[in-house]
Amino acid sequence: MIWRCDLLPQYELYKKEIDEAMLRVLHSGVYILGKEVAAFEQEFAKYVGCQFGVGVANATDALTLSLTALGVGHGDEVITTPFTAIPTVSAIVDAGATPVFVDICPDTYLMNLDQVAAKITSRTKAIMPVHIFGNVLDIPKLKQISGSIPIIEDASQAHGSTIRGKQAGSMGDLSVFSFYPTKNLGGYGDGGAVLANSESHSKKLKLLRMYGMTDKDHIVINGINSRLDELQAAILKIKLKHLDEMNRKRVQIANRYIERLRPGLFEFQKIPSETVSNFHIFNARFKGNRKKFMEYMDTQKIQTNIYYLVPLHLQEANRSYGYKLGDLPVCEKLCEESIALPMYPELDEKTQNFIISKINEFKEAN
Repeated sequence: MIWRCDLLPQYELYKKEIDEAMLRVLHSGVYILGKEVAAFEQEFAKYVGCQFGVGVANATDALTLSLTALGVGHGDEVITTPFTAIPTVSAIVDAGATPVFVDICPDTYLMNLDQVAAKITSRTKAIMPVHIFGNVLDIPKLKQISGSIPIIEDASQAHGSTIRGKQAGSMGDLSVFSFYPTKNLGGYGDGGAVLANSESHSKKLKLLRMYGMTDKDHIVINGINSRLDELQAAILKIKLKHLDEMNRKRVQIANRYIERLRPGLFEFQKIPSETVSNFHIFNARFKGNRKKFMEYMDTQKIQTNIYYLVPLHLQEANRSYGYKLGDLPVCEKLCEESIALPMYPELDEKTQNFIISKINEFKEAN
């Protein structure tokens, strides 16, 4: 089977470095919030272009803690996109706030900035855009619209992506990254981080991730237990050194798909000329019978995925927010057509050519 995302080849490629890093941690006797986490927080923040990094257990916690650090809570509203992974909205709900959805642009799949102003109310306490599949929303333009409303960049899919030379995650008040194993910078378990340029935000986030404790006997605010562990941090430090190289390989793979797939089968996500995408997921609109195509690909032992089958505003859990079919038509249409093809840095050209040839042979009658 050719998987949409195969994680084993990457471990085998960097096995010696990763094994040495893991053994170093195991032999240190320090496994929680030690030198590895501190070093990774600093190195990753510097890579993105931020002053402070706070490692946490996962990106969902990172989003929730970011909202909490900004004072977002019950009765507040957070503007976001319906075309994203479920945790983006789970975090808003977990913080006690109400998600307010803005439709997307049909070509970039990013939040439609022309619709944001109309969604802002007196209860809007944050805006949480998503850099989807590695494409980057124009945060400076969003700031012009939002004024003083804080912006939390959900950059969980955008490690290393840039817009006009600035890294995704470097432009908002806070930014969140996921280190889930399938991410461009992925660990071997859950993990996440919040990046900030405000020392006060950084200090509050570090309190929140550790119960609100100033020492083992005192808490100054109520927090949770959400810590990036030493093993994951050590692994991520190794992979961070190779991130740009891995992203370049993804761009090459994406370009081969775009150049060699049969015209008319797909409509590809638009990456503006000022943006460099990390192609976290190679996602496109399939211009035919998607169900038949996916069944055909299964017979060829090539995995495909749908991102996202049901838009967030139509999920059963979100019915209480009052959205109905037709409210966000661009997102809804994309969810009907969206399909993801195999994409990971170690996907060699021979295997990709096989995938392309099988796709090009597809006919609706198959």
